[in-house]
Amino acid sequence: MSRTRAERRHHERRLKAIRRHYNNAGSRSPMHLGIVLQTPCSCSCWMCGNQRKRHGMNMQEYRARQRFTDGPGDICSLPKKCKLTW
Repeated sequence: MSRTRAERRHHERRLKAIRRHYNNAGSRSPMHLGIVLQTPCSCSCWMCGNQRKRHGMNMQEYRARQRFTDGPGDICSLPKKCKLTW
């Protein structure tokens, strides 16, 4: 079911009110709030960015992939050292 224009505007106002208090909201002008609405993450450092890009798979993903391999030799023993491409 598609969202209505009123619902989209409601969520936009709601998120702008919440994200007005973010540190990266700049001067809190309508233009800066619109940018923060679309991209709430302020940077891509090791703390804010994608965890998998910096630290590899988490344990849940590692165990799930290990279940579907042929044996223990197919996947390396330390998940953070693995560089798997699927």
